[in-house]
Amino acid sequence: MKIVGKKLIVLGGVAMICELVENVKMRGGYVIVADYYPDSPAKKIADEAWLISTADTETLAKMCREKNVDGVIAAFDDFNVLCAQKLSEKIGRPFYARDSQIEITMNKARFKELCRESGVPSTPEYDVDEATWNCGMRKMEFPVIVKPVDGSGSRGIMICYSHEELREAYKKAKEMSKIGKVIIEKYLIGDEIGVNYVLQKGNIYASILHDRYMQAENGRNVRLPLAYVYPSKYTQRYLRYEDQKVIDMFLSIGMENGTLFLQGCMDHDLCLFYEMGYRLNGAKQYQILDKLCGFNPMEMIVNYSLTGEMEDKDIRNLINPRLSKVCCTLSILVKPSYIDKIIGLDVVKDFEETIDITMWCKEGEYIKEDAWGTQKQIAVRITLIVDNKEKLPQAIGRVYDNLEILDEKGESIIIERFDPARLFDK
Repeated sequence: MKIVGKKLIVLGGVAMICELVENVKMRGGYVIVADYYPDSPAKKIADEAWLISTADTETLAKMCREKNVDGVIAAFDDFNVLCAQKLSEKIGRPFYARDSQIEITMNKARFKELCRESGVPSTPEYDVDEATWNCGMRKMEFPVIVKPVDGSGSRGIMICYSHEELREAYKKAKEMSKIGKVIIEKYLIGDEIGVNYVLQKGNIYASILHDRYMQAENGRNVRLPLAYVYPSKYTQRYLRYEDQKVIDMFLSIGMENGTLFLQGCMDHDLCLFYEMGYRLNGAKQYQILDKLCGFNPMEMIVNYSLTGEMEDKDIRNLINPRLSKVCCTLSILVKPSYIDKIIGLDVVKDFEETIDITMWCKEGEYIKEDAWGTQKQIAVRITLIVDNKEKLPQAIGRVYDNLEILDEKGESIIIERFDPARLFDK
């Protein structure tokens, strides 16, 4: 789809958004990046940078009208996506989602309520707040997991094994919530699964599914992902039993265009969902879909923001969630410390199997102690593609053999590498 000469404003200039900025510029578009950070990575490569908070949609709208901006977009962050929708509405430009849809899908409690109304399985939760605390405690079975209802990036999430731990975690989660609300769920340890959908003109398709391999344990902190492996071993089962229920759920709130993802946990062959995002996922599954299926959801939501159409072709014949090859996105986790050197990325980048490397941190950056149990511990993400699952362990091993991240003492700060033997666990 042609976007030559069109102006796009991107809300939020984090490093992950740089690929989107580069893609739009390569396709002939003009990119403005706005946020309140003077040195955002994406601002350094944009055509224009505005030092304006993404929440200040009134000022942004005024500037957009003056500059004849054609479209607004945000990605990877729920708050900025909601700001982008509001800004699009103010300046009369298309956006793939309505505010009510974003608010439902970014709020864990409202999303799970939608699941219950639609007959879509979700993780069990406890209806407890300050007013019903003592009564609720008597019914609770530990361990439980406590989350801000509107959090992301694993921030403010804790696992609790006692009433004392729960009181502390509840207070912390409430402080982390923008609206001061908390959700308490039964803590399940099962196979983690992620499901992505792409939407075009009211047609909704499951585009790619992955198994999410987590840390073995992380104390009271939520376990972080070590690897995403595609396609999921549950793909066939999910498409047969759950897919249509989920599609009907999205149709019930009027979703028509865009891209989204859901996260869930397998429990006795039942996929229990616990959250979702009506936006691009930080694991960048659109890269795999572009490579193996011939369509790119990142480009499609850019298209919609600039033209009101996701794509100038019907993508239904390109959809293949079973995939023709096996892919893996490794999350390289580090302990909080100073990052002095990152060694071997150039070598890994040249591997035949490597399709992308995304830097979440850089040399000279300090990861603070409060990063434990959050996605701030992810230093690098590396996506690989191989012909079959049997070839994946060798490719993963080569990454770990060549990549190292060191502190100022020259000591490795990488923690818990993914063991490819888990791919073959029954």
